[in-house]
Parts: sequence; structure tokens; C-alpha cells
Amino acid sequence: MKKLFILATILAAILFVACAPSDDKMLVKIHKMENDMKVITKPDSNAVKVLLGMYQDFAKRFPEDSLAPDFLYKGAGIEVGFNRGSQAVELYEFIKTTYPTYQRMPECVFMEAYTYENILGNTAKAGMLYHEFLAKYPRHELADDAQAAIKYLGKSPEEMIHDFEQNQAAVDSAKK
Repeated sequence: MKKLFILATILAAILFVACAPSDDKMLVKIHKMENDMKVITKPDSNAVKVLLGMYQDFAKRFPEDSLAPDFLYKGAGIEVGFNRGSQAVELYEFIKTTYPTYQRMPECVFMEAYTYENILGNTAKAGMLYHEFLAKYPRHELADDAQAAIKYLGKSPEEMIHDFEQNQAAVDSAKK
């Protein structure tokens, strides 16, 4: 009886592994879907949902794979592109907590700040994240963008134009 139980357990494990999609099969499907999305002029919202699900499914099944945070980052970018700020922030936060050494961590912090500012309208949280970005990555190529974002955070387009014109006038008078 004990041998039968062990044999049944082994057989079930083999069937589970055989039936579960491998990371190679999932990667082929993901890359096909990404390529299909590149050639269409107007994204199909259902296809986008499927692709986002595939990204998240891959990351859940293969969290140690180096592509897992890349797929989550791409997914967050798609969410931003479709003005789904809450979903994007969730993904950026998940990447930050789960993959703290991820090579694109600076971009995650910056884009989370951008999402709070421009999609969710939470300038306080955006400012905090832009400051976090500058504290952690002061020499990053996006540091100037983060400083500009902080400078203009919460200002209307008219106020930004006025500030720009004043700065330009000061530069012009300094040249004389």
C-alpha cells in the first residue's frame, strides 16, 4: 500500500510537470504576442489584457528567471500607456520589493513617480518618489528630468510657461 502511494505521488508529480507549460513554451507565446502587437496600428484591448496576463503569469511561475522583472516592467509600461495608473503602480511596487537589485530599478522608481504625478494626480507621492530617485540615483540619465519634475510639480501649464519665459529672459539679459 505504501509503495502504491509513493508510485501514485511520483506519477502525479510527473504529470503535473509534463502538463505545466515550460518557460520556453511561455516565452515563445509571449514573443509571438509581442510581435503581433508591434504590427497592428491600434492595439486591441483584449490582446493587451492577454499579454499583460502572460507577463504576470510568467513572473509567478518563474520568479527567479531574469526575464520575470523585465516582463513586469514592460507590463507596467503598458498600464501607463493605457492610463491605468493604479495597476502600473502595483507592478512598479512589486518589482521594487521583489527584485531590489533589478537593473532597471532607477527607471521603476522614476516611472512610478511619473505615474503618480501624471496619471493618478498625486503630486505629494510623486514628489516623494522623485526625491527618492534623486537620493538613490543622482547621476542617472533621468536625474535632470526628476529635478525638472520636482520644480514644476503641481504647476499649471501656464505657470510653467511663465517660469520658462522668466528663465529665458534672465539668460538673455545675462548674455548682454
